[in-house]
Amino acid sequence: MTFAGKKFSVFLMPGGEDRDWAENTIARLAGRFGTTPFDPHMTIYSGTFSMEDEFKTLRRTLIKFAAEKGPIKINVKGLEVSAEYFKTLFITFEEQTELQRLHDMAKEAMNRELGYKLMPHLSLLYADISLEEKQSAADCLALQGQSMLLDEVRIISPDPHNGWRDTRSWKTLFRKRLGRKADGIQAILFDYGGVLAEEGFRNGLFELARRQGLDPETVSRAGREGVHDSGYVIGRGTESRFWQLMREKTGLKGSDGNLSETILNHFILRPRMLNFVRSLRGQGYMTAIVSDQTDWLDRLDRRDGFFLEFDSVFNSYHIGKSKRDPSVFDAVAEQLGIAPGEALFIDDTSANVARAKERGMRGIVFDDEERVLRKLEEILGQDRR
Repeated sequence: MTFAGKKFSVFLMPGGEDRDWAENTIARLAGRFGTTPFDPHMTIYSGTFSMEDEFKTLRRTLIKFAAEKGPIKINVKGLEVSAEYFKTLFITFEEQTELQRLHDMAKEAMNRELGYKLMPHLSLLYADISLEEKQSAADCLALQGQSMLLDEVRIISPDPHNGWRDTRSWKTLFRKRLGRKADGIQAILFDYGGVLAEEGFRNGLFELARRQGLDPETVSRAGREGVHDSGYVIGRGTESRFWQLMREKTGLKGSDGNLSETILNHFILRPRMLNFVRSLRGQGYMTAIVSDQTDWLDRLDRRDGFFLEFDSVFNSYHIGKSKRDPSVFDAVAEQLGIAPGEALFIDDTSANVARAKERGMRGIVFDDEERVLRKLEEILGQDRR
């Protein structure tokens, strides 16, 4: 990831019933005015990174703050509107020393003046409408209560082309629950094929082999090696080169496009796994995909739209190393701003789980959806005690 020139903001997020109320209110107002919804948040600091080290320093600062401080309760003053797009309709709050402390810590971490002034508020609507319409919307709202609980800190970046207005393209670079013990599990990492979705690569190769009268195991084994030998899985080879190797090794026939389409058609998302991911994020855990995949994963996301369910996606094709290289787990932990022991990794390949454990992560081998979900709930329940 390139950080130079990347815009960012530090958000504090409401939790529990306050989060639910804010999300529902934002969605309702967005539907009324034909705008896009966004995650409820309070902006603590904002600016632009000049280098990756600034992101790392800010991340360490927020980890320190989160470990020292539990959820922050802040008193509500009322509702206001303004002519500004990003302050269309918003909740105002009384002064709170912890908010100023976090702002000052973030400012110090950047080690240069970015010109951001703390003005604590939580927006409920972004819309290009008249002040009269904004005031009418405010008059129809009833606040949740006299205070709000903030229980998570995040670093968010906007779309590099469309900016902050494209709320659906906001990307979470880092998140951490306030007050969660430092040695507990912070992030759950999922393999894609065989865990979040049916193992389309193997199943697709089996199908191609059966259609052409070839031995399925031979074709599958050649595929597992060929995707690495061609360099395709780490972005150093092409789809065409991979299929050429497969034709040479197995006798497969067919165009690159038709062969790839058969593979992609066999990746079928598992709804129960995605529902569990949503539940984890609601509890404040970071979630990420860690997959040995080609650019097929991007094509699958365009088809099924699952990236948005995760805080981060680590695809070997883009990061240039696969799970056969144990250092990939170090890189993932560093990027997420956690120690390896704060991550739990789930993969259907036991060798990958073993390598993650060697680097200090906890791990589960995925063999049965029901068993793995029970195991996850058991581990996380014990971790919270």
